[in-house]
Amino acid sequence: MIRRLYNTVEDPAYCSFIWGDNLTNSNDLAGGSNSTSLFTSDLRDDFYSDVEDPRTEKLREYCYGILLPIICALGIIGNVLNLIVLTRRNMRGTAYIYMRAYSTFALLAIVFAIPFGIRMLVHKDRGQWEEFGPAFYTAHLELFLGNGCLGVGVMMLLVLTIERYVSVCHPGFSRPVIGPPGFVVFMTCLLTFIMYLPSIFRGELIKCLLVGRNVYVYLRRDNQAYQHTIFYTIYKVTLEVVFKLIPTVVIAGLNARIMQVYRRTCERRRQMVLTRAIYVKDEDPRKFAEERRLFLLLGSTSLLFLACVSPMAILHMTIASEVLPSFSFQVFRALANLLELINYSITFYIYCLFSEDFRNTLMRTIKWPWFKPKLCQQADEMSAKPTRLVHLDKVALRNHHVTTTSGVCTGAGRSSSI
Repeated sequence: MIRRLYNTVEDPAYCSFIWGDNLTNSNDLAGGSNSTSLFTSDLRDDFYSDVEDPRTEKLREYCYGILLPIICALGIIGNVLNLIVLTRRNMRGTAYIYMRAYSTFALLAIVFAIPFGIRMLVHKDRGQWEEFGPAFYTAHLELFLGNGCLGVGVMMLLVLTIERYVSVCHPGFSRPVIGPPGFVVFMTCLLTFIMYLPSIFRGELIKCLLVGRNVYVYLRRDNQAYQHTIFYTIYKVTLEVVFKLIPTVVIAGLNARIMQVYRRTCERRRQMVLTRAIYVKDEDPRKFAEERRLFLLLGSTSLLFLACVSPMAILHMTIASEVLPSFSFQVFRALANLLELINYSITFYIYCLFSEDFRNTLMRTIKWPWFKPKLCQQADEMSAKPTRLVHLDKVALRNHHVTTTSGVCTGAGRSSSI
């Protein structure tokens, strides 16, 4: 059905150029007097991109044949476990809805990165397919679906940071701040994929007939006429500003403000605790470890996002047929692709490292053998320990509740936020 509606371009000159028919050598093609009349500028771009550095093939094997599968495997496992933990009964609330949406689209983006890696490893940039379906997907849907999922993930992280900022810095505001979480997630997904729709037309398919086998093969090339329009130039810059630059600045700024306000809150709590000598001995071993975990969580999130997303923004602005033969550019391209995948694959491991509540929920969910006895022992010790009431500042207590990264055991053996 798609083949009937979508007419691929048949370009005999391009096919002759690719398969070497009617060509004597590369010098005749690049500088001969007849080459200009036979081949267009689009063909020259494809020719120069085909003359690549010999080291590029080895680079593809290491990056897309070894590193990318490892990162994808860790990312799929991590995001699946993320979704399992975030759907537990004690993981309710607005923030967890956005975290589930983020993990879902991060998982989809990693899944869509697998055929991209196979294409880069096997078919390279131009490709060669005998089936129309894989060729159509590579030319029009590969970047659209992958970048669309990555864009939704960025927006979910941005919305989550805004909600967290309001809950910590402006606790008097009614929440959810932006709107009903389900509606926000739906509209974010819809608008993001609409924003990425024009990227469908950045490539085109060329159909060539193999005379010896009498079959058609499909090749992908950049749609030069479309990519050189003013609309696409402005559109490309707009995408990077909306989905890379603005989220990076806002997330870093809001996280810095959250840490500043939370530090002041913890300082007030510290002063109240230290003025009561009876609590010094009990509170000292785990005193304010939560503050350190929160700082590490927010700081690592901001730095990771900045380090992993910025190279991809530069790549999207600079990639062109003229720079593809450069080995240095191919190294930068591979690193940018791997770093962006790492950004969406490592979230689960950051949560496990810095969030005690997340770890406890994970252990109970997978029913770790030695975890249950330890959990019950902790619950018994806490229930046997006498509880003393301390009059804390109401605003500090409320801030402490909404920003905690740790958890405690209740009598029923469940983890609940402090």
